[in-house]
Amino acid sequence: MKESMIYIRKQFILPLFLLVWQSVFSQDLENINFKKPVKLHGNINLQFEYYKADQIDPRKKDFSWLISGNPTLELGGIRVPFSFLLSNFENKFYQPFNQFGISPYYKWAKLHLGYRNITYSPYTLAGHQMLGAGFDLTPGNFRVGFMYGRLRRSAAIDSALNANPLAIRPEPTFSRFGMGTKVGYGTQKNYIDLIYFQGWDKDKSLSSKLQDSIQPAENKTLGVSTKVTPAKNLTWQVNVGLSSYTVNKYDEKDTSGLPGKNEWIQKLMSPFVMDKLSTRYYLAGETSLGYQMPKWTTGIMYKRIDPGYQSMGAYFFQSDLQEFTFTNQFRLDSGRLNISANVGLQQDNLEQQKTSTSRRFIGSANISYVPSVRYGVTFNFSNYGITNNPLVTSPGDELFKQVSNSVMLMPFFNWMNERTAKNLNFILMFQSLSTPQSSIGSIPTLNTYSSTVSFNHTWIQKGFNANGTANYILSKTPQGDVGSLGGSIGGMLPLLERKLTVNASGTYLNNTFDNKANGHTIRGTLGLTMAAGEHHSFQLLGSYLNNESINATLIQSFNELSVQLIYGLSF
Repeated sequence: MKESMIYIRKQFILPLFLLVWQSVFSQDLENINFKKPVKLHGNINLQFEYYKADQIDPRKKDFSWLISGNPTLELGGIRVPFSFLLSNFENKFYQPFNQFGISPYYKWAKLHLGYRNITYSPYTLAGHQMLGAGFDLTPGNFRVGFMYGRLRRSAAIDSALNANPLAIRPEPTFSRFGMGTKVGYGTQKNYIDLIYFQGWDKDKSLSSKLQDSIQPAENKTLGVSTKVTPAKNLTWQVNVGLSSYTVNKYDEKDTSGLPGKNEWIQKLMSPFVMDKLSTRYYLAGETSLGYQMPKWTTGIMYKRIDPGYQSMGAYFFQSDLQEFTFTNQFRLDSGRLNISANVGLQQDNLEQQKTSTSRRFIGSANISYVPSVRYGVTFNFSNYGITNNPLVTSPGDELFKQVSNSVMLMPFFNWMNERTAKNLNFILMFQSLSTPQSSIGSIPTLNTYSSTVSFNHTWIQKGFNANGTANYILSKTPQGDVGSLGGSIGGMLPLLERKLTVNASGTYLNNTFDNKANGHTIRGTLGLTMAAGEHHSFQLLGSYLNNESINATLIQSFNELSVQLIYGLSF
């Protein structure tokens, strides 16, 4: 059965690929530019970095290199954009970080090869990176897509980590593959897409000795994404996903017939899924209705995601969630005054599986008033609250309430003429996280106050720039009050008829802990950028950070040095 399915896929995909490729190259040949049939443009960058740290664990390798580029090849009217990334960076499994990708396209046909990120809908295939192949076709109002590739490489446990008892030992993982397709019809204002995606773990990608510690999973999702514009200013959007997730694909078929598996979803997906003992079914979806006028926009949205909803085509979902949101935006005084606000309610415990239900209030407002290019002000306020009420089955009469507030005020002033441009900006901000009522335990109250004043002066004709910043921040934490007061100065100086640019900055902060002196923080940066002709550039960047702490309760003393050499080629 498995071999026959592989044969069917080969027989289906290959002729379809040849048909698509032939259609791409056979149409509109009269529009091809035969005077310059081949063009190559883009950029390539080569970077080297030296890093050293004292008194802390190094956050980078001592020496690293990186090669990246985005060249585009044009063959007549056909564009073939490439992207690649090579480095000796290492992740938790000590593997190099290398990527190659290409997406050539011509008119309504696009091909994907290598490392690509493809999105069909928020709850099916949602931007997960793959190594494989696919295509998107949009002839007329038709919308067709297909992808097949590896979603995740296998990784075994690094034996070197066993020597360190404090090291984090990640679990081994199977290679994960995925295949998806999208079929739809419509325009940007009115369309409907039907999506199918399936993912599976390749069990033979790990040693048999490691397979006992992890189970290979499989997943199938169905999705619908649609947008309708019934009136000139009215828009309705819907995104729905149905997911069947099997924790162990080698489980036996579930013949119990017991309820409790979202029966209607199970019946709807039965033509695509073999129900097994560890198979679970989930629903996720959102719908929004929006009305837009030149000076006023309003909308309402409803979202629901079942507890445990998963799709191998997406990295993360905030599941067990139900949310209502109402938004309003106003543009007044010929666009000089902009007001936006949204309020909503959010809750979890949709299937009453927890001992308590959390209800959260969502609210924010933003006001921006810019009467001229010379001055203006922006005000932002947000208030988010969460209330946790116990169920009858809860062992105690527990009640929890938490409130998060944020207030920010940003006035600015500009002075400009033909020779100079000056900017003065203020940022005043207050953030708090408080717990006015709680019988669950001691939840800390956190308050942060900060203010920043920055001034920037640019001499337009000469290309000089100078800037300075003064800032103050105070954070009240359960461990104590942490504060910093200081500032920074910097500037840019062009030399050699602007072929060489020098950037430099210096920062000094005087730190306190519980209103007592707690050392200082010094940071300096220096950058040299030189253009060699129209296509070459060189950069030398240096950064030094020194932190001296008297009381190392929160931050310890350390030094860091980083030097980067970057070569860029544009063509």
